[in-house]
Amino acid sequence: MNTLYTKINSLHFEPDDSWQHVIIGDQNICKDCQSKACLTICPTEVFLWNHADNTPIGVLYKQCIECGACRLVCPFKNIEFCYPKGGYGVMYTEEHPIS
Repeated sequence: MNTLYTKINSLHFEPDDSWQHVIIGDQNICKDCQSKACLTICPTEVFLWNHADNTPIGVLYKQCIECGACRLVCPFKNIEFCYPKGGYGVMYTEEHPIS
């Protein structure tokens, strides 16, 4: 049986180093956010936050699989998300069809 992580690991990524397609609008809004839902909704852990020292949320945009869930769960609409330019981003394959 194919799990979500098996499917994620079968993806091919072609990152565009000149353009970040996932951006936090205002880090202060994130610091005050109680839910930080972006940390739990993202299947590839694009967002990082150190609770101990309350540092800004980090964005590992090259790990993004372009599902767009982060922008949907942010209660403040503080995550800017655009699909990468053509030829970049996730290349889906048929190696692991959905069962």
